[in-house]
Amino acid sequence: MSNTTKLIPEQIDWHVGIDISKEWLDCRLCPGGAALHCDNSTEGFSRLHRWLTGHGAPPDSTIICMENTGIYGKRLLAALTDHGWLCAVEKTTITDKVSPEHHRKEDGYDAELIAEYAERFTDKLNPQWPAEPEVEALRRLYTERRRLVRQRASTKTKQTQAGQYPTDNELLTDSWQQQLAFYDEQIDRLEARMHQIVAGHQGLARYYGLLTSIPGVAEVTGWLWLILFYGQASLDPKKISSRFGFAPHSNRSGTSKNGKTRSSGHGVSEMRSTMSLAVRSASTHCAKFKAYKQKKENEDRCWPVIRNNLINKLIKIMCAIWNSQTPYDPDHTSRFDRQKNAA
Repeated sequence: MSNTTKLIPEQIDWHVGIDISKEWLDCRLCPGGAALHCDNSTEGFSRLHRWLTGHGAPPDSTIICMENTGIYGKRLLAALTDHGWLCAVEKTTITDKVSPEHHRKEDGYDAELIAEYAERFTDKLNPQWPAEPEVEALRRLYTERRRLVRQRASTKTKQTQAGQYPTDNELLTDSWQQQLAFYDEQIDRLEARMHQIVAGHQGLARYYGLLTSIPGVAEVTGWLWLILFYGQASLDPKKISSRFGFAPHSNRSGTSKNGKTRSSGHGVSEMRSTMSLAVRSASTHCAKFKAYKQKKENEDRCWPVIRNNLINKLIKIMCAIWNSQTPYDPDHTSRFDRQKNAA
C-alpha cells in the first residue's frame, strides 16, 4: 500500500467500516447502520460497490475505513480506489478507542466499531491508495530475495559446521553445493529483474540514483527505501528513526524512575540490519563517517551506541538528499558546522 496520503474532503457524510478476513468482508454503513456480508473476491468487491451506491452514498462524500490486514486487504483497496472511493487503512488497534469491550470478537461487531471510529475520528484517518505496480513488484521481488539470502546463509552454516564432524558425508556435501548454486542463480535473476524495474521507471530511477550516491548506501538499502517511502515528497528523519527504533527516547517518570535516554531497539528487522551494514561500510570507506566513528570511540562510547549514532546520522543525510533531490556532495558542509567553524 502506498505511503502517500490524500487530503480528506471537508464534507464527509457517510462512513463505512470494513472488517477483513481471508474469505469474507463484513461492512457497516453510518449513518443508518446498514450491514453487508460478502466474499473477499472480485465478485464481492462489485457487490460492495453496488451496495454503497444503492444506499445513496456518493464517493465524493464517503470515506471507507478498514484495518491493515496485510495481503488480505490489498485487492479490496485496489478495487475500491478504481471505483473512485476514498479509503483509509488504519492500525488493528483502532477499535480499542471506541469500545471498552475487549472480549467480544465478532466480524460484524468489529465492522461497526471501525465505522464508529471513522465517524468520530475522521480528521485522524490515513487515506491511502495502492502502490504503483512497479513498486509492488519491487517489494515482492525484494521479499523473495531476502528469503533466498537467508536460506543460502543457513546452508553455508551447515556446510561450515560439517567440518566439525569426525566423518564426511559426501551426499550431504553434494546436496549443499547444489543448493548454494541454485540460490546464487535465483538471487542473481531476482536482482537483475529489480534493476530492470527501477531503471525502467523514471521516478524510481531518480530516487535510486540519489540514494546510492550516499556513502554506505548500496543497491539493497536503496531498494528497501524505495519500497518503504516511494511516493512521499518529503521524509522526516526523526519520525523514521523513531519508527524503526533508532531514535533515543527518555526513560523517566516522576521520582520513582530515572533511566538513561536510549533507543528502543525495536523496529522492522530488515531495516535495522540493512542500516547497520550500511554504516559499517560508510565508517570504513568514507572519511567523514570514519572521523565521526573515531570521535565517538575517543569518548569511550561502546559500539552499539556508536552504531546507533552513525545510523541516525546516515538517516538524516538520506532524508536530506531525498527531500532536496540533489545527489550527495562529499564536500558539503552543514550549516551547523559552518557556524561552529566561524565561531
